[in-house]
Amino acid sequence: MTNPLKTLFSKFAGKTGHHPKDLTLRQVLTVTKNEGMPSWQQWKQLPRVLTAGEHKVLLFASLAIFASLASLLSWYVVAHQVDIPAVGGEYTEALIGEPQFVNPLYAAASDVDADLTRLVYSGLLKWDPERGLVNDLASDVQVSEDEKTYTVAIRDDAKFHNGENVRAADVIFTIEAIQNPQYRSPLAVSFQGVAVSQVDEKTVAFTLEQPFAPFLSTLTVGILPSSVWGAITPRNAPLASRNLEPVGSGPYRFAEFAKDKSGNILSYTLERNASYYGEAAHIERITFKFYASAQEAVHALENKNAEGVSFVPADLEEEVERVRSVALLHPNIPREVALYFNQTTYGPLKDKAVRTAFAEAIDKQAVVKEALGGNGRAIDAPILPEMLGEHAEVAKIAYDVAAANETLESAGYKLTEGETIRSLKKAPTDETPNELMVTITTVQSPEFVRAAELIVTQLAAVGIKAEVRPVESSSFFDSVIQPKDYQVLLTGTLLGIDPDPYPFWHSSQTKAGGLNLALYANRNADTLLETARITTDQEERAKTYRDFQDLIAADVPAVFLYQSTYAYAISNKIKNVDITRVVSPSDRFAKITEWYIKTKKALR
Repeated sequence: MTNPLKTLFSKFAGKTGHHPKDLTLRQVLTVTKNEGMPSWQQWKQLPRVLTAGEHKVLLFASLAIFASLASLLSWYVVAHQVDIPAVGGEYTEALIGEPQFVNPLYAAASDVDADLTRLVYSGLLKWDPERGLVNDLASDVQVSEDEKTYTVAIRDDAKFHNGENVRAADVIFTIEAIQNPQYRSPLAVSFQGVAVSQVDEKTVAFTLEQPFAPFLSTLTVGILPSSVWGAITPRNAPLASRNLEPVGSGPYRFAEFAKDKSGNILSYTLERNASYYGEAAHIERITFKFYASAQEAVHALENKNAEGVSFVPADLEEEVERVRSVALLHPNIPREVALYFNQTTYGPLKDKAVRTAFAEAIDKQAVVKEALGGNGRAIDAPILPEMLGEHAEVAKIAYDVAAANETLESAGYKLTEGETIRSLKKAPTDETPNELMVTITTVQSPEFVRAAELIVTQLAAVGIKAEVRPVESSSFFDSVIQPKDYQVLLTGTLLGIDPDPYPFWHSSQTKAGGLNLALYANRNADTLLETARITTDQEERAKTYRDFQDLIAADVPAVFLYQSTYAYAISNKIKNVDITRVVSPSDRFAKITEWYIKTKKALR
């Protein structure tokens, strides 16, 4: 094969003399092999043997090749470059209230405390909006054949914010503190009859007296470090500084808080836990500011003193929607609102026909539209759609004014010409009318008061006179719920991760402090609720709940009105926020480690 360099330089082969170019050429030809590519020494001599024209051709060719490569590289980078989350940024959110106990033992009593506790602490399990209950501190959960023992292994990489490993001893300390009456934890009832013991340093066992289907949902409670709290006596626990300077194992850790001269906490800052055992958060710092009312919180949003608001009442949603820097989200929440009849203190409500007429007279869709701005859905049963035991075929009482009038007439409540209130004659010889009048007690909030006022108007259309009795939220439980001081109660109940209706409908819960708001007592219903609690087969349990709801539908102890949504305002600068469903308001932070503000470039 002819060497290409010899061909290229053939025009110089016959020249004589000792011109530098001739010497160079001889050198090139001398070192050139008969076959193969030129060596580096040969390539270095190439510019000296090219003519001016050949120089230009080579330059243009080189530039063209370089431009092509640069263009190709630029295209590749543009086509494959993406923004990915980066660590950094701060977010400020307005909360309604003030923190007192950033402590799993007490946080359930306050939305503010629950929000902060959710970020600082982690439990053995956690609630995920797509998957339900999933492992958190736990790496594995085993249930015994008799379904009375739950053995939980703790993940090896779980550490508290002070660097200590999370151990079985910490879980035992937390559960026993909840059970200890000296701590006065509101969670004590959830762990009654539960024995907790250590299997090894990283494994703990829970032993129940009998199977309890909702038990796993109780294991979402945050775990306290025993080394921090063990030296604090139970009596002094509510007074400890660690309630505001917590040490947990969650995705965020305590940084600082600021108080005014009166001792009120103005702001509370958390910083990302870079050593978090799960996916570490991207947002560097989160600061919470505290306000006495939702209106003040919304004003802070408008004045740019806050970038988000933890809860936006229905009457303030339009105001928030005018703030362009935020998005107003409406995730579903298992909160049901109903009218509960107190049949023990008000005679007419003992009559099922009267209760049925109430249900027939109420336009639930109108209540949802007017009181909630349409952000909710009408319901007909105590277990909500999409929860275990939902009952789409449950007997429903349709809105029908004519039917309500007919029901009341049949029950003896007459509406004579010129009267607006139906009355019942106590006896044929007694001419004193027994007018059908009721008081609807509700908490002093725009949503509930508006809903109650709408119902008052709807009841008037069938001859029932009703008036609204609003009570301040601060005294609502002590003055209304605990003594059962109401004729008709309009309120909401927040169901938990597990739909267990036992606390709200079992006859044992009618006593003072219980949450059986309708004072409902039915032995068959009690049996079904008790059976459901010890049934771990989900299909069997769901059927039991449907049977229970059939009894409720037949007895009409309440009128189920609507399931509301939860309105949350969050800054548009926070990316990857996807909140479609929560169990409690603090669940808006269920996927906070996936939120981000800052980005960086990367090739995919």
